[in-house]
Amino acid sequence: MKIIILGPPGSGKGTVSERLATDFHLLHVSVGDLLRKEAKKDTALGKKISSYIDKGNLVPHRLAAEIAKKAIGRKKDFLFDGFPRSIDQARLIEDLDLDAVIYLDVPEKEIVKRLSGRLLDPATGKTYQLQYLPPPKNIIKRLVQRKDDTPKVIKERFKVYHQQTEPVIRYYQKKGVLAKVDGTGKPEEVYRRVKKAVKNR
Repeated sequence: MKIIILGPPGSGKGTVSERLATDFHLLHVSVGDLLRKEAKKDTALGKKISSYIDKGNLVPHRLAAEIAKKAIGRKKDFLFDGFPRSIDQARLIEDLDLDAVIYLDVPEKEIVKRLSGRLLDPATGKTYQLQYLPPPKNIIKRLVQRKDDTPKVIKERFKVYHQQTEPVIRYYQKKGVLAKVDGTGKPEEVYRRVKKAVKNR
């Protein structure tokens, strides 16, 4: 299966994607994570990527698509987590012949609340959410806020999301591969809905 999980920033794409990848034996590819990993490197490419991410902007389309395709290699069963983020990126991966695009629908107000309680474990790269996905007590002191989760950057990320990513939802809807799923509620409830949508495909 070739699946894409889309949704606004902080809609739970990562959590859902990890579980889906395990249950359906798919390669989980988070292009965002790959880009953040690259951005930490002290290279010309790392610095370039970092300059976009830190401001809440999208990395150039071709570069993101190249990293995505490189990550899947020749694999036939994979899941893209939060990618593509623009029509240009969607067109650049058109040849992959997708089975399903799941869109997590969450109101902006709910997301701002979620993101303000989101913390990252620098040791493992795992993300927690104080209300919905609390971290183990023994690691709480080492958790940090992601650079792109500050109020100013969240605002910018939403602006970019409305301008660039929302048209992608319509793009896949026209192609008949999109399934819209209610992304509100507890992670367990959301995952049940997503799993059902994937099985229906």
